[in-house]
Amino acid sequence: ELFRTAGAEPAIRKEASALEANQGILQTQALIGGEHKWLIKAVDPSGALARFSPTGWCLCSQNNIEPVLAAQSRAQGADVRFSTELMTFDQDAEGVTCLVKDRGTGEHLTVRADYLIAADGPRSPVREALGIRQAGSGELFHNVSIVFRSERLAGLLGDLRFIVCYLMRPGADGALLPVDNETQWVFHAPWHPETGETLEDFTEERCIAQIRNAIGVPDLDVEIGGKAPWHAAERVAQQYSVGRVFVVGDAAHEMSPTGAFGSNTGIQDAHNLAWKIAAVLNGSAGPDLLHTYEDERLPVARATSERASARSAEHSHPGYVPPPTMGGGPGSGVLTTAMG
Repeated sequence: ELFRTAGAEPAIRKEASALEANQGILQTQALIGGEHKWLIKAVDPSGALARFSPTGWCLCSQNNIEPVLAAQSRAQGADVRFSTELMTFDQDAEGVTCLVKDRGTGEHLTVRADYLIAADGPRSPVREALGIRQAGSGELFHNVSIVFRSERLAGLLGDLRFIVCYLMRPGADGALLPVDNETQWVFHAPWHPETGETLEDFTEERCIAQIRNAIGVPDLDVEIGGKAPWHAAERVAQQYSVGRVFVVGDAAHEMSPTGAFGSNTGIQDAHNLAWKIAAVLNGSAGPDLLHTYEDERLPVARATSERASARSAEHSHPGYVPPPTMGGGPGSGVLTTAMG
């Protein structure tokens, strides 16, 4: 809905067309030759969402949606820069002064703005500089994302389509996600740094073997394209602003990826704050309106992060061992968090 109001929906749906038939969350011991269990068969099986919204859900990979958003932002007048690092910032009663560095040329530039919005990720240097503390359960589990190419996998799957498939074979568990339903795939392999396991332990040979074992095809063609570690956590900032500086997205809240709540919550953060800042800058509202950003979005982040952790337990997300007080596994009776 928010991208629709910004005029970006058609371009996003075009980029998402390769995955438009993908539905549901699948769980199996082996994707090929194993028994399949649908944790969620369809996102909107009855079409009920049409009663409440002029648009519907859409599955689009981050690699595809980000170029659309960058182009849309530039078309609306934004100055979008990559390889640019925020070095320092100082605020006063009238605005914020930032020193930024072009990492390609080493050139430094001073930028003066009315407000600073920190969307600088879960380790947010801006949040740390502001002294904003976090609360929550902390780290949940660790994975290594492995991007790979396989020419045969799509043919082996046939008409089977899913958003994510949790592969539960002991010693070869992981999560498989389609990128284009043809040759490009992502496999999330559990990683246990608490036992001394390092990223270097995930050699190309190990990654190929784990993907083949998890899928259930010993001779599957697998070409590794890259790997990157990531950490699932439940942490929420205890406040969303200090003066004229605000935190949004992962800088404001970390949550398990199970359920795809993180990006959606971050997008809603940005919209909530953006229209309020616009209203203040054009004189149609006073600066007190900006206090409602935290009032409205912080409770949502707390509830959503708890729900994401609960969903990880319900779905037995590979690599996640929930605390005894939470329980786990599909149908375990984990309390659904109500968001008011």
